[in-house]
Amino acid sequence: MTAHRTGDIELEVVHAPVARAHVPRRPAPPAAPWLFAAAMAASASVAVLGGLVLGFLAATETAFGENHWTEAVQAHGRLQLVGWTAVFVASLAFEFIVRLNQRGPLPFLPRLLVLCGLGTGALLEAVAQVWNDPLGFAWLPGAAITFAASAGFATLIWRVRAAFPFRLDLQPVFFRIGATWLAVAGAVSLLAVLRADDGVVRVGDAHLAVELIARGFVLNTILGVALRAFPGHLGLEPLPVRRQANVMGILNGALLAWAAGSGAFGLPDEAVVRSFANVALAVGLVLFTIWMGVLSPLRNPAGGPNYRVLVPLAWLGLVAYALALAGTAVAEFDSDLGLYQDGAVRHIFLLGFMAPLMAAMAHIVLARFGTGRVRWEPLLTASFAGLMLAWPLRVLPVLFTNNPGTMGRSILGTAAVIAAASLAAMAVVAGRNALAIRELVKEINRSRA
Repeated sequence: MTAHRTGDIELEVVHAPVARAHVPRRPAPPAAPWLFAAAMAASASVAVLGGLVLGFLAATETAFGENHWTEAVQAHGRLQLVGWTAVFVASLAFEFIVRLNQRGPLPFLPRLLVLCGLGTGALLEAVAQVWNDPLGFAWLPGAAITFAASAGFATLIWRVRAAFPFRLDLQPVFFRIGATWLAVAGAVSLLAVLRADDGVVRVGDAHLAVELIARGFVLNTILGVALRAFPGHLGLEPLPVRRQANVMGILNGALLAWAAGSGAFGLPDEAVVRSFANVALAVGLVLFTIWMGVLSPLRNPAGGPNYRVLVPLAWLGLVAYALALAGTAVAEFDSDLGLYQDGAVRHIFLLGFMAPLMAAMAHIVLARFGTGRVRWEPLLTASFAGLMLAWPLRVLPVLFTNNPGTMGRSILGTAAVIAAASLAAMAVVAGRNALAIRELVKEINRSRA
């Protein structure tokens, strides 16, 4: 500091250090942003290497599937529904719910434990069922791990606060209901294992667990995502909250009614109740499709990103599922359906709708939640095309008969091979993008150092 006199005024000059120019730093990325893509890849690999192998053996009634058809079918279903579907959908639910509700990412370790628990539990259950004599002891621990992971998923989802009051938007409620159904399905599966005999779960118990996951967890989660994601990505109008409530009530009320008449765990075995529940579910799905206008982009498919067409094409599988539910309910009241026919209707939902929708939505999430673009995107589109080809081959040979015959079993086997190749392609693309996301994170961290 230096003093200077000017007339009667003494001025003090302060020498301040020159401020350095501010250099903005890139914000730190969230912990392990590649986790969702890695989970997509791992779960699809489980479907290919485990679930579809058992499905092929059961469909063709060869090797293990010839003498242990029921065990092969049940283990196949466990791997596909939990090891693949639950892990895949849960990994994306973790990403969607925080973004749609304007929250920060969920903690890494709980997410990792949930996803690993679902996958590990399903693998243990399937291994114990296939090799029941030497490894049957792993069945109960596997079911317990699956239940714990399902309950953990529900806890994490319920802890995410909604961005808006529920009177304005019910989207978070769909997520919460779906998560609750997954936890209930985990408990039901655990009880079913306790009641199992010689490596086989009772048919009614197994069927209930399957429907709780498919109609409860998967459907509610998909609709929760669709309410926000479809207006933005497909150019659709938002669904009014009253119609959201109507769809929610119809779908979940139908599932409760179906479960009440399922015959599982000593509940009444009421085919008429299940049939009316199936019709109600079909009505709810058609109403959502019409009200949301999901199929409207197909009127003008030219232009825009390819997912704008792929998502509505996949949604046609849900419409086919609704029609099949209504048709079988009206024609036979669900009482005369054989195992093959019942499985055909279920595969319309799982292979005809859910799997192609996963491939279609992967075009969005791998870019938006990752690096901004999809590596090896043509291979992902080819995966979608393969799944769209596979599901009619899996369904039509047994939709109207319970005895597919030699030719029918050959077609079912072909469908399994095409589905396996398609899901393998999806796994490869998801894995490649997980590596790309990880590489980007390393680059960001180096630039911040």
